[in-house]
Amino acid sequence: MNFFNRTWRYVTRKLSKSVLLGITFFMIGNLVLIGLGISDAANNAKILTRQSMRAVVNYEVDNQKFWEYTNSLESDEERNEAYKNYPKIDKEIALNISQDERVKAMNYSVASPMYSDGFENVPLGNEEKKAENGGGGAVMMEDGTQFEYKEPNIMIQTNIVPDSIEFVEGTNKIVDGRMYNQDDIDNANKVAVITKELADVNGLSVGDTIKLSSMQANQLPYFENMGITEDMTKLELEIVGIYTTLADVDPNDERFNWMSPYESPKNFILIPGTTIAQFNYAVSKASYDYYVSQGQPDMVGTEPTLENSYNASKVVYLLNDPLEVDAFVEDHKVDLKEYTFLNANNEQFKKLAKPLDTLSFFANVIVWIVALNAVVIISLVTALTLKTREFEIGVLLSLGVSKVKVVMQLFMELLIIAVIGFTLAVGSGSLVAGQVGKMVLNFQQSASEEEITSDNNVYYWAGDQNYFTEITQDELLSNYEVSISIWLILEIYILGIGVVFVSIVIPSAMIMRLNPKQILLA
Repeated sequence: MNFFNRTWRYVTRKLSKSVLLGITFFMIGNLVLIGLGISDAANNAKILTRQSMRAVVNYEVDNQKFWEYTNSLESDEERNEAYKNYPKIDKEIALNISQDERVKAMNYSVASPMYSDGFENVPLGNEEKKAENGGGGAVMMEDGTQFEYKEPNIMIQTNIVPDSIEFVEGTNKIVDGRMYNQDDIDNANKVAVITKELADVNGLSVGDTIKLSSMQANQLPYFENMGITEDMTKLELEIVGIYTTLADVDPNDERFNWMSPYESPKNFILIPGTTIAQFNYAVSKASYDYYVSQGQPDMVGTEPTLENSYNASKVVYLLNDPLEVDAFVEDHKVDLKEYTFLNANNEQFKKLAKPLDTLSFFANVIVWIVALNAVVIISLVTALTLKTREFEIGVLLSLGVSKVKVVMQLFMELLIIAVIGFTLAVGSGSLVAGQVGKMVLNFQQSASEEEITSDNNVYYWAGDQNYFTEITQDELLSNYEVSISIWLILEIYILGIGVVFVSIVIPSAMIMRLNPKQILLA
């Protein structure tokens, strides 16, 4: 009679013991299934939420950390020296990071409000309301004179690569002509890509030229003595492309009545970053030379160069996969200079996901506690049972049955009962896991006293767009749903096999170390 037959006969003959062990495995299976189901649901909710978010990472200056450093300095001289070396985005590092195969597009952009010269901006629709609220105003100059201030109406958007995030994602689309290319960037060509709305309002087309000014005409006399000429404040551009954009201002926004024309995406003009760098350099160099001639070089800091005339406040990377964001940050954070960092908006995500993380932690702890207790309980029951079966084991060994087969018989006896218990647990656990998961999540939410703050109401200047997908905790938790998958069921059975194996090995070792004669005489 092989050990399979002996196994089955023992399980059916000792029916009361088998039923009690089956109930034990059934209870263990239910608890483990609920615990793993809750943990799995919490992890899936975070993954689904991440997948719904835009896969962007910002390369930024860590202003908070830098200010903490400067505040720790003891003297004003040390602080002033630190301010002179204020951290900046490193262009070479930014470009090296952009070569990562996970990067789809990069926005190394600088935005500058300017004045249209000889053409009109696209109206926002808030002009009357803004006039009622008193748009514009008088500005006092150093010499005591005043001039009427007129706000800029065009936003210059630049990049140092041709493909921006907006075009890759489909927010912007070229409908006539082309986007500026790498040759335009390398040679700082004075080319522009304008919106279709701006082209329609002014009857412009590809090949036409437009003029922009960095200041109002009535401002120029106050700067002429510094060597800043009218030509330095004018930028003439050839239109090489016209694009449409899905972006627009929201008329229901509480800030709408006070918005400036340049805040409308319809008034954005795209030009190469090198072009605006040359334009800015001419003015800043003239200002620097003037203050040096006046013996006041500290008024403008270090001598300007063409390279430092284009400084982005942040660089935005669009990745292929939202789930690669954390790995991307981890891989490249070692490349960064001090007081700069890669921001994936993880802090806000972690705050929102805290109830799920807490839930997952306790669920995993419960699974481990149940598994360890199961090993102890089953081992104890097996050890007590083996004490009553010493004669049977001794006879089998004396008949030439190997110790391995004896242990396999004991293992199979428990495994059969465990499979039956866990199978029943899968059926009942699938019915109650979802309800238990919801109850535990609701309790966790109500027990949490931390107030979650969101950046949804933070105003972002039109030139410094926020590319992060803002989510609420309700949106995150709406993805939480406990369900029993085939993989989860496999985990249950694997865990059960492990529990049975450990429960048999420990007590069996006490008997298997003896020979048949010692067992029979014990």
